[in-house]
Amino acid sequence: MLRIIHGIVADSSIRFAFFAFTLTRLLILVVILLSANTTFDPPVQDEFGDIHESKTLLLNKRPVEVLRRVTLGADSLWFTNIARNGYEKEAFNTNTQHTWAYFPLYPLLLRTAALATGEYPLTGMALSSLLFFFGLVLLYRLVIAYDYVVSTAERTVFYLAAFPVSYFFALAQTESLFLLLTVSCFYAARKDRWWLAGIIGAFASATRFAGIFLMVPLSFMYWQNMRVANRRLKTDVASLLLIPLGLIAFMIYLRSITGNAFAFADIQVAWGHSLGMFWRPLLGFLADPWRVSFGWDFRLLNFASALVALICGLVLLKRRYWALALYTLISVVVPLSFQLSLQSLARYVLVIFPLFLVLAWAGREPRIDQIIRTVFLVLLTLMSAMLAARVTLALS
Repeated sequence: MLRIIHGIVADSSIRFAFFAFTLTRLLILVVILLSANTTFDPPVQDEFGDIHESKTLLLNKRPVEVLRRVTLGADSLWFTNIARNGYEKEAFNTNTQHTWAYFPLYPLLLRTAALATGEYPLTGMALSSLLFFFGLVLLYRLVIAYDYVVSTAERTVFYLAAFPVSYFFALAQTESLFLLLTVSCFYAARKDRWWLAGIIGAFASATRFAGIFLMVPLSFMYWQNMRVANRRLKTDVASLLLIPLGLIAFMIYLRSITGNAFAFADIQVAWGHSLGMFWRPLLGFLADPWRVSFGWDFRLLNFASALVALICGLVLLKRRYWALALYTLISVVVPLSFQLSLQSLARYVLVIFPLFLVLAWAGREPRIDQIIRTVFLVLLTLMSAMLAARVTLALS
């Protein structure tokens, strides 16, 4: 009987993940192709002011070239260059931005995949999209593993896939890989497979520094399991010590090529990052809320994303989902603490999967569900169009 139930859940997880994946990826693709192939004539004057004539010709730019151009911007370009050429081997300095800020697992996977294709940008998009699909499947199963009904799992997956900046899951960046690894880590721990969770956690800490955050919620989950089972420490507690190994291996490598094991952190000053109180960028927005965007910073969207993440973390605390709450709060408070502005906060929030579970709880009310879906899809359409136009706030 249990095998039958597991088979049904497994099948539904793949089916619904495929639905959410296909719908949102097609939306992004269509919007990007339409936007990239739309041109505007010089403005002409009428009685109401300037007016622009526009033309949209889908054959104007080849889809392959449009997609290649989209994914060769901002962080995608850094990861692609690392995959091609490796890290810069020179004495540590902060005179300019360097590749040392970017963790190695995704570039290694991209380099391996590109050996078969002979091409990097589109291979990166395909790789990220595939990882994202598997991440959605695992997220669905994780929600079920927390004893929630299928409808809650479906809303969780759809909200994540439709999040306003979820196009990052299709770019040659770490979002898809990191999502898959963190969800898999929690899923393995939930199933009491601690050595597997530790190994996956090590891969996560080789993908992003935030992977090290997994030690906190997993340690708490292990302690909870001990209390429930009324057991003593077992040797599998050592699995938690595997999580930092990805970071430690990267630090050893950085030490060998730059002379500074902490080059990944120390180079952040080249991007203008510095340590401060996490509420600093939030108060910065509230001091001038009418400035919706500025440069690379879509301030309103980033502020709303950070605020929602903090609220969802507190809701998880109230409901005593301690591990999920700790992971959510740490994952949003740490990036807020190292930034003067809110730049990229929506992208950081994108991979904090527990907040989408909280939104799925709220979405049990049909009106709230409709509001979340509508707002997310409208903003995803808008942001995808700006991505195609290479507007900087869509790339941050």
